[in-house]
Amino acid sequence: MNNKKLEGNIIIAINAMKKIMIIFLGPFLTAYFIKTSQESIIDLSIYYIFSYILLAIGSFIVASIIKNKFRIGMFRIGIILNFFYILAIIILKENIVNHLALISILYGISSSVYWFPYNLFVINKIDNDYRTEYTVKSKIVTSIIGVLCPILLGSIITATNYELTAIIILFISMIQIVLSFLIIPEKNNNLSNFNLKNTMKKLKNNEQIRKVSIVEFFIGMNVSDGALEVLMTILIFNSFKTNLNLGIITSITTLLSILCVHLYGKFYKYKDDKKIINISSIVPVLSVLLLLIYKNNITVIIYNVCYVIFTSLLTLTREIRLFNISDSSIVDKNNQSEFFAIREGILNCGRIVGYLMLLLAGISGNQVVLNIIMILLTLSILATGLNIKKIEKFEK
Repeated sequence: MNNKKLEGNIIIAINAMKKIMIIFLGPFLTAYFIKTSQESIIDLSIYYIFSYILLAIGSFIVASIIKNKFRIGMFRIGIILNFFYILAIIILKENIVNHLALISILYGISSSVYWFPYNLFVINKIDNDYRTEYTVKSKIVTSIIGVLCPILLGSIITATNYELTAIIILFISMIQIVLSFLIIPEKNNNLSNFNLKNTMKKLKNNEQIRKVSIVEFFIGMNVSDGALEVLMTILIFNSFKTNLNLGIITSITTLLSILCVHLYGKFYKYKDDKKIINISSIVPVLSVLLLLIYKNNITVIIYNVCYVIFTSLLTLTREIRLFNISDSSIVDKNNQSEFFAIREGILNCGRIVGYLMLLLAGISGNQVVLNIIMILLTLSILATGLNIKKIEKFEK
């Protein structure tokens, strides 16, 4: 095994641990808000709006710092800050809803310092001819974590409480910190200084970049920590009531998504995947209409299954294209930092718009408004797919 593949496996291991934290700090944190807050939709929306505003601002600041150096070092700082974010949740306990500003700051800053350097060094450490294999392997590993952890975490939270489970997650965060020191820092001293204005001028008229920007905006609304993910968790938790049931349903749907991602990796990774993208874009829209016409526990599960499976496929096709275009004739090493700062800003704009829509539904307290928001957020999946298939795969 060469050094690039070895580092790729270390990165996959770190991502697997990050996946555990995302599950704990995603659906189960949402469930925790529902149990501890009388205005859970409003509180969750405010929390995420401020978090992603800080994440967007933080990404531009981080981009200007790590253009020529300190990418791995900044990544390690992000992991350490995430450790303190989890620690704050343990200390605050039920008072978390009274300290939304503090946890928003910790989440927003730790995420920007983690994900932005990660996206940059993964581009250069994973070659384009290995990119699909790496992406599929990473997806399968994190999906296996996604199957096992929801049931395990749901069981532990149900048997004990959210705060005690957070201590286990804190220990995993410590292991992640240790592993991050096994990644060898890159030398990028030959790159020019950070210049956002020139990069925007260079890329703004490129049709491929425009399509990537549209995809990033919509995927911020629906899949990548978007409002639709939170709305999905609220639907499941309100229908099935316990963390254990939430964990079981999350695990089953993730298991199904593993199978679909595996089939994509086996049969479609070197083929035209536009038919898969079309199906993955349309089915969630049909399932939300079914849910709204016949709203019961069965249609909630159908909608959730369709959402998880088909957005997993869309996310996979999007990631392959995004990282390949980031190491192509359009985006080179000299403007990767600026490109990802722009991309991160657009992604977070999509997230903020999605949570503003969810906040509107929470303030209205009207089920009809919530249903309209659900339809609009699900339609953003269709918009995502329509634009993904217009982006070239840029495989060498």
